[in-house]
Amino acid sequence: MSESQQANGKPTNGSAGRYFDDLDLVTDGRKIFSPVEFPTGHVAPNRLFKTAVYEHFNPHGGGPPHSGHYALYRRWAKAGYGIILTGNTMVAKDHLTLGRDLVIPEEITDDILPPWQRLADVMHNVDEVTGEDPPREDGFGRPLALIQLSHAGRQSLNVVGGRPPNAPPLGASPIRAGQSHMKTHGWFSRWLHRNMHPVPIEMTKDDIQNAIAQFVRGAELAARCGFDGVQIHGAHGYLVSTFMMLKSNIRTDEYSAETDPLRFLREICFAVRANKNIPEKFLLGVKINSGDYARDGTRAGSERPLAHVREIGSWGIVDFIEVSGGDYEDPEFVDSAASFKSPRQVIFEDFAEKSMKVLAEFNKPGQRPPPLVVLTGGLTTLPRMASVLAHDHAHLLGVGRLSITHPEAPRQLKASIEKRARGEPDDAFMRDTHKLEEDGLGMPPPSYFSLRALERVIYYWLTLLWKVIPAEMPRIMCASGNVNWHNVMLRSIAFGGDVDYTVGTIGATVRFYLPGVPYAPSDPKASKGSSWFPLFVVLAGVAIGVALGGRFA
Repeated sequence: MSESQQANGKPTNGSAGRYFDDLDLVTDGRKIFSPVEFPTGHVAPNRLFKTAVYEHFNPHGGGPPHSGHYALYRRWAKAGYGIILTGNTMVAKDHLTLGRDLVIPEEITDDILPPWQRLADVMHNVDEVTGEDPPREDGFGRPLALIQLSHAGRQSLNVVGGRPPNAPPLGASPIRAGQSHMKTHGWFSRWLHRNMHPVPIEMTKDDIQNAIAQFVRGAELAARCGFDGVQIHGAHGYLVSTFMMLKSNIRTDEYSAETDPLRFLREICFAVRANKNIPEKFLLGVKINSGDYARDGTRAGSERPLAHVREIGSWGIVDFIEVSGGDYEDPEFVDSAASFKSPRQVIFEDFAEKSMKVLAEFNKPGQRPPPLVVLTGGLTTLPRMASVLAHDHAHLLGVGRLSITHPEAPRQLKASIEKRARGEPDDAFMRDTHKLEEDGLGMPPPSYFSLRALERVIYYWLTLLWKVIPAEMPRIMCASGNVNWHNVMLRSIAFGGDVDYTVGTIGATVRFYLPGVPYAPSDPKASKGSSWFPLFVVLAGVAIGVALGGRFA
């Protein structure tokens, strides 16, 4: 881009990427840092919504926030996000994902509140010494702090999910997670998948009411500890979404996906609003899928999910809807490099734009304003962010992986826009973030005489060995290598470090499953080191299978 083009804020169609010709990066980019008001009256200082990313920070069995969480969220709070959402916080300790989640306690008592209260203060960027809110700046201020509430349902793994070995999880119907794709798998993948994911038990009416109470308890905890609200996770194949999807819900009662797919979610939301310990102006959001509604797992049209958006809007109690898509057996949401329908489109943007129009039907004088729309997926460049707001495709910009690769993204984006306004050349956030190496090995290390270089050589030879083994990893695991890398980098940025692209998806997966909890160095619980070498060979084999998986016999 030439200096004159940058001064005018006009992106080109060159190597910087695919953008609108009518986009003005200064005028439209400044909209990112305009305040936005929710139906409750809460005001976020800007449109950047730090969405949920899986942390994997707790000891096995899960638990409350600790010093590692405080360090991570303190960095994001200081970075200037308008809204900050926690990673998926499990409402049931016997239905975890990978066993190291934040978990809502089974009973709310005064002695369990302090860790959660401190996390709320950290996310609000409250001064640790004075207890004062951060100063108001142009586009920055006190972030809104939210907890994402989730129940893993049938995706809760065997053993590490919090139940005894081979104890089945609960689900909308007795349909195994990933069942629709197992017929394309080879023998090893099918065997491993069956052992990872037992067939769930269909939930009884009592089970459903208990799960609803667990979500309400999570919201009550959030309210008592000073959070501004919660988001109900109804996407990515977790429990709430399985009630909504035809492929995972074959019930014939009042919770049928054919006749009332949103009943479970609706009862959760209304139960939260009915709780007398939760303020009326407490933020309530929902995360939904945009594309995983077909019985056999193939892509469906947008009519069904749009009908769900319309129904959620009609309730008059939800404050925002985050648009995402896919699940772990059809992991569209994992790959933020998916193709775009047009030069101006990001993942799920078309659905988000339609949702905006649908919800506008409820924007009538004298009525509660409709939910705001959060678009998540592929928002890694300034032109994409600016185009979403410029063309009214969403109210808020969901930022996940960019918050890891560029933890100070909000202030860096603001500085870049102001440089352009002054006519100074700047190409920050004009290109996608670095793409991970497909071989799983990462970028070559600066020195070949280092432990990182030795690790790379070991992985390389093990990849050659793996390729001749007549076995393959399940699809549900093959989606996780990229996720594992971003998760491992969370541990680095939490304590002031940067992401390390010399660590590939293989090395990240090994590190992901190693013992050790990322407490802050000053925390008395901090590990003095971990004896991980006995696990190395097994973990390396699994990691390589995950990183190079995706080939099915």
